[in-house]
Amino acid sequence: MGLHRKTIALTNNSLSVSIVPEEGGRISSLVSRISEIEFLLQSTNEDLHLEPGYDAQFQDGACAGIEECLPTVGICDNTTAGGPVPDHGDFWQLSWQVTAQSSACLALVANGFSRPLLFQKTISLQESGLSIHYRVQNTGQRDTSFLYACHPLFAIEPGDRVVLPSEAETLQLAYSRTGRMGKLGDQVTWPGNEFNMVLPAEAGEAEMLYTGKLSTGRCGLFRSERKQGLILSFSPQAMPYLGLWLCYGGWPGGPGTQQYAVALEPTTAPCGTLKQAQQKGLAFQLAPKEDFEWELEFHLTPPGITWETFREAVNQS
Repeated sequence: MGLHRKTIALTNNSLSVSIVPEEGGRISSLVSRISEIEFLLQSTNEDLHLEPGYDAQFQDGACAGIEECLPTVGICDNTTAGGPVPDHGDFWQLSWQVTAQSSACLALVANGFSRPLLFQKTISLQESGLSIHYRVQNTGQRDTSFLYACHPLFAIEPGDRVVLPSEAETLQLAYSRTGRMGKLGDQVTWPGNEFNMVLPAEAGEAEMLYTGKLSTGRCGLFRSERKQGLILSFSPQAMPYLGLWLCYGGWPGGPGTQQYAVALEPTTAPCGTLKQAQQKGLAFQLAPKEDFEWELEFHLTPPGITWETFREAVNQS
């Protein structure tokens, strides 16, 4: 990845969206043109020289905006069925090819290297939101399994609120930097002790949690100061689970800049790695030439609403 990467802008009356095809087809910006709020975390890694491959580390990439994790999130070793997989998968580190473009729509495609997977997505502006249509195809000669998770890193401020589907009354704790929610594997009551409220960046916390299998696919983030929210909709038939990453200055550790973001991650399995999904029988299987399609939608509410109104909007049927 070089220093001068082309950014493609899609704009309508409600929002402005930027995509960087060379950085994993990453959606780098989603701005409400009414409130001027930037909903996506912006990268602090300005000087990117990643060489795509098995040794690439996600934290060395842009690590911001909406990225794609396929065929895993966590790194997998060579004991994984199908062979090893790099950190956060193949596609965040690849340059994607633009196959169609207009003022309100962009189509992109890339080929994976750890698995014979062709990944296509079409990003389209709607009246007050953004839809992404995905298609993944097994181009190989034998069955291939994968784990997919959308990885949208949202910009946050203290006091912002996370809304999960009302059925998600407990979440499984998959990672905790300090143990404030319990130990790994615990079932955490949601929202518990106001776990839905964003903490300051100085908190030094980081947690990864997963819902159980969902029957409704809606969640959201409310920006409390500006009184505007973003609702993420997904099909629970395609993405039956939701991952929740809460990072308040608690990752990646070390002397550098620490992440301050929330991620709401629709996923095919409540697992950090493809290997875990395989072991639990939850990896998605594709036969040769078979494909799988799904869609995600990011919808902005009007500004000036209350937290209670936003919560109701997320949980409406």
